[in-house]
Amino acid sequence: MTPWDVRAMLRALVGALLGLVVVWLVTAASDEGQLTVGARAGRTLPLAPLCSAVGVALALGTARVRQESRAFEALGRSPVETGRAAALGAALPSVVIAALILAVPSVDVGAFYPRPARGDTFVSTGSGFESPTLGVRVDAAGDVHPLEGEPPPPDAELPRGARLAAAAATGLAGLALALVTARAALRTSLLDDRARRRMRAAAFAEGCTCAVLTLVAFQAAAARIAPASLAVLPPAALLALALARLWWGRLGAGGRRLA
Repeated sequence: MTPWDVRAMLRALVGALLGLVVVWLVTAASDEGQLTVGARAGRTLPLAPLCSAVGVALALGTARVRQESRAFEALGRSPVETGRAAALGAALPSVVIAALILAVPSVDVGAFYPRPARGDTFVSTGSGFESPTLGVRVDAAGDVHPLEGEPPPPDAELPRGARLAAAAATGLAGLALALVTARAALRTSLLDDRARRRMRAAAFAEGCTCAVLTLVAFQAAAARIAPASLAVLPPAALLALALARLWWGRLGAGGRRLA
């Protein structure tokens, strides 16, 4: 890895982190006021892969970077190899978030599984009322007492394997979208304008298709009509396609150097 790659990686990382901060601020400004900081942060987690794509676009989309990429290409280095470090830097926040989702049970993954909100309920016990969701009991005199036992876990109403699927989809989608965006930003200089537009349109279509299919899979899992693991398939397929292109790009660059 060259010093240029390190700088590109840091720029992409900072761009992705700034995207996450902006998304969190917009969520904090638009959601209802009684939400906790953790709940607001949980609602931004599904957008982490999109922030990774934005980070790559900010790091590699400038005219100066494109000119430097063409200089590297003249020396035998393909644009795919040039954009690889920036893609990894931008994908790092998504990978870290995926690890936190998997390792920290208190991280709320309910935003991945949209469903109608359910309010707190009270059940009559004859001598008062109990709320299993709040973990309290109200007696006939109006006094509030804590219920015995542990409150229900945060994933109790989510489908089986919901946390693992959310973590895997976040990490895979972050890597896939970062690689796809890097390829679209640093295209081969020998392509004509029409081919470049087709490449960018294909990258946009691939990202949108992955996002829509993943969203539909999460909604199907929330409705209990499909397993949560179904949401992992679209980002995994897109990542496999991006890695295959990266591999062929390396082979093509090696062939040009040998020639």
